[in-house]
Amino acid sequence: MAAPARASVLTRVLVRVLALNLAVAIAKLAFGYATGAISIISDGFHSLTDGASNVMAIVAMRAARKPPDDDHPYGHRKYETLAAAGIFVFLLLVVMEVLQGAIGRLRTSHVPDVTAASFVVMLVTIGINIVVVRYESREGTRLGSEVLLADALQTRGDIWTSATVLVALAGARWGLTILDPVAALVVAAFIGYAGFQIARTTTRI
Repeated sequence: MAAPARASVLTRVLVRVLALNLAVAIAKLAFGYATGAISIISDGFHSLTDGASNVMAIVAMRAARKPPDDDHPYGHRKYETLAAAGIFVFLLLVVMEVLQGAIGRLRTSHVPDVTAASFVVMLVTIGINIVVVRYESREGTRLGSEVLLADALQTRGDIWTSATVLVALAGARWGLTILDPVAALVVAAFIGYAGFQIARTTTRI
């Protein structure tokens, strides 16, 4: 597939994924702040970071679709790899945000207001993330795209962190409120591991 056509296909995939990631992030943040559950808020920031990395990748695709020229005889595809590396930077930022919120909550005795709606929101967002991972992985493999495969890896981490949040919500419902900030720390660990994998892959490229 020619570079301009390939970049156009990648952009369409990223725009669709961006819409889904924003919907997931808004749902998590809204319910997180409404219930005071730091684990949901942390997971929401993680999903919001996914959207930010999608925007960055879309911008990179506009540069990558340019044809080869005198200064870039092999084309502009290296911008795609740089976008994948940029996802790592966003992950570092969100790790710091999550850690700050979790440590702050450990120092207080705040009790989150966990409702049935909280569980429904988390289960629905997990379902959406599974769809995104399968879609991006399939398209990333078909197109040989580092940025799509990196983003799919990041979203796969979202599924595990959301599952951890579900456990924390159940614990908070049964009176084990400490599981809420502990889950946020686990979220930070998952995010950090995903960032390490992405950094290792992109630096090799």
